[in-house]
Amino acid sequence: MNNYLCQKCKVSVQGSSSPNSNGCPSGGNHNWTNLGSVGTHDYQCKKCQTHIKSNSSPNSNGCPSGGNHNWTKLT
Repeated sequence: MNNYLCQKCKVSVQGSSSPNSNGCPSGGNHNWTNLGSVGTHDYQCKKCQTHIKSNSSPNSNGCPSGGNHNWTKLT
């Protein structure tokens, strides 16, 4: 199971494969980025405020706020 984030509308979902790209509320199709495996530790990006659960630092590519994510492990 992986974490996916749309770079356009900032929605995050968990799934075993890339989610359907149809129907992005920001217009057109979703632009999904695979952030890595779902886990038990909380991570939040300092730039876009996305919050996901992972066992290790998530993929930094594709921050909706531009450039790369800046992940922080939450306690």
